[in-house]
Amino acid sequence: MISFLRPASCRLLGMCLLFLAACGGNGSGDGASGAAGSSGSSGGSVTAGALSLSVTGLPTDTAANVSVAGPGGFSRVVSRSDTLANLATGTYTVTADRVLNGTSLYSPTNLSQSVTVTAGASSAVTVAYGPAETFRLTVSAVASGLTAPIYLTAPANDPRLFVVERAGRIRIVRDGTLLSAPYLDISALTSTDGERGLLSMAFDPAYASNGRFYVYYTAADGAITVSRFQVSSANPDVANPSGTVLLTVPHPGASNHNGGQLAFGPDGMLYLAPGDGGGSNDPAGNAQSKASLLGKMLRIDVRGNGYAIPSDNPPATGAGDRPEIWAVGLRNPWRFSFDMTGQIYIADVGESAREEVNVVPATSGGLNYGWDRMEGTLCVGAATCDITALTPPVFEYTHASGGCAILGGYVYRGAAVPEIRGRYFYTDLCTGRLQSFVFRDGVVTESVDWSLPIPGTVYSFGADAAQEIYVLTAGEVLRIQRAQ
Repeated sequence: MISFLRPASCRLLGMCLLFLAACGGNGSGDGASGAAGSSGSSGGSVTAGALSLSVTGLPTDTAANVSVAGPGGFSRVVSRSDTLANLATGTYTVTADRVLNGTSLYSPTNLSQSVTVTAGASSAVTVAYGPAETFRLTVSAVASGLTAPIYLTAPANDPRLFVVERAGRIRIVRDGTLLSAPYLDISALTSTDGERGLLSMAFDPAYASNGRFYVYYTAADGAITVSRFQVSSANPDVANPSGTVLLTVPHPGASNHNGGQLAFGPDGMLYLAPGDGGGSNDPAGNAQSKASLLGKMLRIDVRGNGYAIPSDNPPATGAGDRPEIWAVGLRNPWRFSFDMTGQIYIADVGESAREEVNVVPATSGGLNYGWDRMEGTLCVGAATCDITALTPPVFEYTHASGGCAILGGYVYRGAAVPEIRGRYFYTDLCTGRLQSFVFRDGVVTESVDWSLPIPGTVYSFGADAAQEIYVLTAGEVLRIQRAQ
């Protein structure tokens, strides 16, 4: 057990489908004087065809993922029963995916069907699902022999896995083999006292052309530090050891609550989330003070040689306010992640009662997530409190179930297990059970405990370039996959 995660002395570590695609174009006309559904230039008109789609055999709260493709490149995905109007004449293919509701898997009785649409007529097709089967997940080891691996990532379109070791090294797993030489070793710069260490890294969106990447670590004096490095021009498996410090956030006193995540958002800006500075109930009041960078989500522009403040960051209106601040009121956001839907998922470790996940559009700057006024939706130290202008979590759980510190992960967007796409995965330091939920239409649904105890102490999640999800334990990298 590594001391910085020891539940007895720290708390992270604070204590120590519904998928609706945009409707495609209507495709080509049916060969008459004008396009389907429009008046032709000759003065004649064409009555378009229609396709009625019926979905049966699913629970009422479950969305199907049915693709309709036809002439002229027509493509649309529908969730349940629907009528597609103004269709060009021709043959359409209706393809249905298997649907997961919790751990119940429903399979279509007919995976693919063809139907002909003619002008002025309505055709119909029924997609029927059979009885539910139990769906299970497991984890399999893809790398071992690592020392305290606590983060994993990869550049876009790169099959290698880059694994961050807390002591200050970044290792590469290539074709299932852990390379002996580190990609980067900054152990001489890194403090590992308490919860400190090299905590994450992020590849520049233009890494393929500029070779830049960024690391988040605690320096010898405990300061949270963001530095830029560059890959060697001679060897793509080795980085230049000389880096440039871009940002330091003093973190005096306590060695816990360092946050730890570094990630580029869909806007190309670099986000990071330092913890509140440690101690019980944020004694320095950092999380609500805009003069401090602790207890915040920060957003900076690193496209130049240093870093700049994005022009659309929330304005710094008070004396001493820091313009890097994107959001306030966080306690110890050990991990956050961006989803392809444009949302950010922030898993914030609680104090002594509740763990929480905040989900908001990534464009939502200026929010206050409540700490240290609120722990989840619970007022801190009082029966009631002023929650005006606070953004509550979309998901929380109490410590009554044995949890103590949430370890946030990712929304699965890989291809290996299509049934779990759109589900956010997380675990807890003290339970180590793989869990997930779906955030749909502003509401958390399908909250599932996968009854899958992960072997060893879990430190973090990671995602590769293909958006497959990994779990990092004491010395192994495990990949989430379908149980056979």
